[in-house]
Amino acid sequence: MILACLMRTLSLFLFLALVIGINSCAAGSHQTMPEENSPELKLLKQKCTTCHGLPHPKRHTSKQWEHLLIFMKEIMTERGVFYSEKELRQIQSYLQRNAR
Repeated sequence: MILACLMRTLSLFLFLALVIGINSCAAGSHQTMPEENSPELKLLKQKCTTCHGLPHPKRHTSKQWEHLLIFMKEIMTERGVFYSEKELRQIQSYLQRNAR
């Protein structure tokens, strides 16, 4: 119970850090993204910009992306935005491959 609460709090903290970072990122002009022509980036743009600006992969470490995606999957489900496990793996692969 305590561990679940701690994980939820950590996820919320990481999500807020992501949102703050995205807002500062989205304020600028077009940002250069790694692997500009990859299908994974195209999927990231399609799915993740439904609710917020495009997150740059270097904003977080690979481990942070892992936690954020778990949290974001829950939020997207609550909002009725769905994607398959394959799509989630593709997005996660892209973000972790290009993480800081």
